[in-house]
Amino acid sequence: MLVADFYKIQEFEATDEFIKARLLLNKEHEIYKGHFPGQAVVPGVMQLQMIKELVEKATKQELLLSEVTIAKYINMIDPIESEILQVEIKISQLEPNRFKINAFITYGDLVFTKLKGVLSAK
Repeated sequence: MLVADFYKIQEFEATDEFIKARLLLNKEHEIYKGHFPGQAVVPGVMQLQMIKELVEKATKQELLLSEVTIAKYINMIDPIESEILQVEIKISQLEPNRFKINAFITYGDLVFTKLKGVLSAK
């Protein structure tokens, strides 16, 4: 994990084509003191990092986000109001060490983030 103790994986399920995880955010994490004081928001870069780390866990490889086709931040993630997140990732292998992903971060019916891109081995 790039940023220690930012979130915990409560549930994790992975197949060759799909990853599903339930994450618990640490609403007391230091990162929120700077992003933003008085109104904590999960930084977009941390949302991308969480997705990348879940794909790494599923593929058992260190990866880089090498291409971003779409990155949409539809709603802000307030770690107090939305402490638990669902992450769903459709994954397909392009080459032995390259994966195309289509990911969503949600909470109930609320969609926070959509990401389409490619992850490649370091």
